[in-house]
Amino acid sequence: MKNILLLTFAAAVLTGPVQANDKKLEALLDKAFAKEQTRIFKGRDKNSDGKMDRGEFTSLYGEGGAKRWLLVFDKHAGKDRALDLKEFTAVRRDIHLGGGNGERPVALESRFKHSRQGKMFRTYDKSGDGKVTNAEWARMFEGKPNAARLAQFKSADGNKDSALDRIEFLEMLLSPPRRER
Repeated sequence: MKNILLLTFAAAVLTGPVQANDKKLEALLDKAFAKEQTRIFKGRDKNSDGKMDRGEFTSLYGEGGAKRWLLVFDKHAGKDRALDLKEFTAVRRDIHLGGGNGERPVALESRFKHSRQGKMFRTYDKSGDGKVTNAEWARMFEGKPNAARLAQFKSADGNKDSALDRIEFLEMLLSPPRRER
């Protein structure tokens, strides 16, 4: 009985930080997803009325893709039969992250791997060890990052280990530029 309690306690202690990191990673990916949807929505709202009608939606997915996703469009479109940004984001979440048609949601690791930010992270992380070191960061700028890039790296390195993990990297990417702070 003591061994079972000890193992249960050990498992709880070990999974605590992992779960916290997963929640933080998920929140950052959600923020990145929302930012990306805003960019896409603004680019596809051709008449700039703040709504995406079926024609604009079809231009995003093409005829074949739009037919596949029109049920999801209709599910989220209001009485005006168009999507505002919030509804558009819900449609894209259903389509790309699962849950809209009874599909299983995308696993967090897969979501990071296939995100724009995950792809950027892998581009910087040349060694594939799950961290972007100062040397890997410098290599992306032809070995000579300017003072602003070095300061950006240093301020993003929260635990001061001279490397950015996935969460630090995402926080850096999603933070507003210095001129907007």
